[in-house]
Amino acid sequence: MKLYRHFTIPVFILLCLKFPVGEFTLFCHSIDVFMEAKPTPFCSPQINPTNFTKDIPGSITYILYDVNPVEGFNLRRDVYIRMAVFVKNLRKDERYKNTKLVLPPFSDLYHWRSRYLDQSHVFWNTFFDLKSMKRYTDVLDMWEFFNEIKAISKDKRYQDFAIDEVYRLKHFQEMFENGVFEDKFEKTKCGAAEGGQDGFFHYSNLTSKRFTCINFQGSASLLKDLLEKFKPKKPGHIRTVLFLNTEVVLHDYWGNDEFWRARRSMRFNEKLVEKANEFRIENFNATDELDAVQRPEKWEDEREYRNAVGGDYICAHLRRADFLYGRERTTPTLRSASGQIKRVAKMLGIDQIFLSSDCSRSELMDLLAFMKRLRVYKYLPPTRTDGLNALKDGSIAIIDQIICSNARYFIGTYESTFTYRIYEEREILGFQPRTTFNTFCKNEDLTECEKNSQWPIVY
Repeated sequence: MKLYRHFTIPVFILLCLKFPVGEFTLFCHSIDVFMEAKPTPFCSPQINPTNFTKDIPGSITYILYDVNPVEGFNLRRDVYIRMAVFVKNLRKDERYKNTKLVLPPFSDLYHWRSRYLDQSHVFWNTFFDLKSMKRYTDVLDMWEFFNEIKAISKDKRYQDFAIDEVYRLKHFQEMFENGVFEDKFEKTKCGAAEGGQDGFFHYSNLTSKRFTCINFQGSASLLKDLLEKFKPKKPGHIRTVLFLNTEVVLHDYWGNDEFWRARRSMRFNEKLVEKANEFRIENFNATDELDAVQRPEKWEDEREYRNAVGGDYICAHLRRADFLYGRERTTPTLRSASGQIKRVAKMLGIDQIFLSSDCSRSELMDLLAFMKRLRVYKYLPPTRTDGLNALKDGSIAIIDQIICSNARYFIGTYESTFTYRIYEEREILGFQPRTTFNTFCKNEDLTECEKNSQWPIVY
């Protein structure tokens, strides 16, 4: 069975030196790149078996999940919180005490546009600190799940692996029956394009034993009722369940302390944190200590805190691309956005701007022309040299978010999940809300100004 395990090889790439472009400075530097090696078959005898077999509990439920393929990286992070809180609560039931949440790999997401990179089957530990997340609830990267299945399985040969139960979740056609929204689910007929029973997560030999379409509306806790209703009559030692389209599932506890515990556990991969911190110290003389942000070694030690200062720079997250036609009514022009940035810079007496944007090269040049008197910085991803892979698009996004999260002041884009994740990070770090929950208006004179919602952190 060709299921793959992730591993990395350190590669050193020497990039360009600092060079000016008008009033805009691109900062490049030597960087360690962690390149995905050629995938190794999970069943390969070269891979040492996991120690999992030393203490196998009585019965195990593996909860796998996925979302609509068109959904972006940052929405997927929010869906993870819904499922992590669900599994943590599910494990309180004696029957499900050994439940584990399997994290879906990221594969060629819509906003990942570096097509020359291999961005298929990117595991969560590429972006996040899995040890930190495991201290919230029992989560497994996909390659860890494969290793556990291999350790438990009596048949060690290559073979297809069939998930016991797969449920494709769908919205009810009438969500507000008689004007009332109520939690419910029901079995429904699968459409012609909805009944695929193999190729899950883009693994051609990952199949299913039973595939069911479910109309579903309600919070994640309702999934437990679904598990009970459709549980096998003769349960085995292992039960594997896959929920598809889990973006349909709502939060059990939106914005409360449980939500924030799950969110706080999502620390970033330490290598990405190192790269972001190198950029902060080199360009802004900024460190966690100087910026007075809250970042203890463990997220469990975080407390209520509102004294973060941030580095001597403003971060602007400005969405372009699909927002120009999908959200034209609320997305500012480049001239409008630059005018709003200049207003904030004058108000704060800060002339350094970190720009996080998916703008094109020509749009970037226009922005720089509008902000000639400001020093504008942008993180440049390492470019491919001699055929070696550079940092993945998701890694660059996280480095941008870390830098933005530590700025003195942040202004984001209306209805952007990228902006929302930065809001959350700044709440965890301990910034005053007035420096965080800021949104670009449509017009430079601040008319037609839709504001994103605010949800302060709760401990």
